Amino acid sequence: MSEDAVEKGHPVVSPLSPNRIPQFDPADMKKMQRISLIFGCGHVLNDLCAASWFSYMLIFFERVAELSNAQAGGLVLLGQLADGLWTPVVGIGCDASASKADPTIPGEAVRKRLPWHLAGSVLVMFAFPPLFIEDAQYTFGKGTLQVLVWYGIAVTLFQVGWATVQISHLSLIPDLSAGIESRKTSLNATRYAATVLATVSVYSGAWLLLGTASDGGSGSDGGDQLSRADHSQFMKLTATIVFPGIFFSIILFHLGMRYSLARSGELMANPASPQSTAAPAKTKEAISMWLCTRKFYFVGYMYMCTRLLVNITQTYLALYLLDSLHMEKTAIATAPLVLYASSLLGTLAIGKVVKRIGAGFAYFLATAGCLLAAFIMYSIPDHLHNLVYAAAAVFGVSSSLLMVSCLSIVASLISDLPGSAFVYGAFSFTDKLSSGAVIMIIQSIDAENKAEYYRTVVGLVPAIVALNAVVGVVCCLYSKNPSTWDEYVATRDAPAAAETRAINDGPYEAAHHPSEAVVETITLVTHSLTEKPAPPMVETDRPRSRSYGTYTG
Repeated sequence: MSEDAVEKGHPVVSPLSPNRIPQFDPADMKKMQRISLIFGCGHVLNDLCAASWFSYMLIFFERVAELSNAQAGGLVLLGQLADGLWTPVVGIGCDASASKADPTIPGEAVRKRLPWHLAGSVLVMFAFPPLFIEDAQYTFGKGTLQVLVWYGIAVTLFQVGWATVQISHLSLIPDLSAGIESRKTSLNATRYAATVLATVSVYSGAWLLLGTASDGGSGSDGGDQLSRADHSQFMKLTATIVFPGIFFSIILFHLGMRYSLARSGELMANPASPQSTAAPAKTKEAISMWLCTRKFYFVGYMYMCTRLLVNITQTYLALYLLDSLHMEKTAIATAPLVLYASSLLGTLAIGKVVKRIGAGFAYFLATAGCLLAAFIMYSIPDHLHNLVYAAAAVFGVSSSLLMVSCLSIVASLISDLPGSAFVYGAFSFTDKLSSGAVIMIIQSIDAENKAEYYRTVVGLVPAIVALNAVVGVVCCLYSKNPSTWDEYVATRDAPAAAETRAINDGPYEAAHHPSEAVVETITLVTHSLTEKPAPPMVETDRPRSRSYGTYTG
């Protein structure tokens, strides 16, 4: 049933997913809005930690923990590798759990995925604080191997938990959207709005804490540059991240989602859609299908470039502000705050923009905005450093549109097909691997002029990545993938069916097997020889079969 049917008040249930949550008539839209809001809460802890990880982890390792550039880059690469290698494992395991869901129980597939999300959230809750709270240099001694081991273990556990939450949360989108594009866009927009709110709260807290430190507050030397004396401010920032994240991602999300799923059973009592005729997909079959689909690789390349563009900008923005533009340390909070505040404003209209012009065209528009922001950052002279706030605003709006349209393209790729967690896991693997490799390469280059070096990193690298992302989107537009599991099964089994028919018919019959067109022609000729001539044909608005009229009389 189409989206128009939803607007007219008819419930829609995915024909291939009897255990998914359907679209309801207007009387039930409040319940669906509640589910969307609860869904957005599920990634808040990850978002809070990610904002600190990408924006402050590298500069914290270098300026506060006093590690070398290579050591800081190596720790970031280690975390990205752990994340990237773990994501396919989570994807396969999460899909295997969902495949065991009872199709007669509404929302059972969602319930099967929730334990993965809970386990990852708990791991993040315990692994993230040691990165900022424990002063490893003071505990183990500066420059010792124990320092790197401490940070390495904490980084690895944190990234494993983070990846588990990310993939299990993303894999809920196909189950909750029932295959309707507008619903997928709404869920992605809600998720990204929660991400922006969480990130804004992190930068607001950092602004207040670092501003207090600049004024000579407790635990600081009152200087304008980031140093070891600011360690206590990062400890306080960690506390403001973990406790709200636990409330939203562990308590509110899990209790709210299970409550909403329990109440959705009444709304799914009379599904009117036909069920899938093919056997349910097993995990290995779903993986095999995706690995044989060309569009899977194009969309994955686009997703990798999109995440790489955002990650590189977010990671090196702080170093660019301090070393290239020579701004005060509070700028590492205020500039990202402007970026994500503008991104939050952009999310208010993103859903309508994507729905009106399409995810593909929206992606091109967002890429143009990111290129403009990169050009401004590359061209800003030192004495006009405040122009960075304008560039941050442009990049904020553009990156929000970029991420939502990117996730909409991924969700459209998956549609009602099985293996959603594997797809997100595979894409996240390439994202993390590429981000870690690029960061390690950037850190390994010992540039003499740090100011120009970071200006190039923030200005040119994202621009090159954005152009590569456009290539991926163009390839996506000219490639196809099976829209349903039935269609894939029929295509997969067609050669075997033809071979079986040839064996059963024998060599002569197989070589001379009449096609449907020949059978139809023979039937018409026989009819014309044995029956009276057909009466004249009269044109009608709806022709039958392949003719342009129908017999009368």
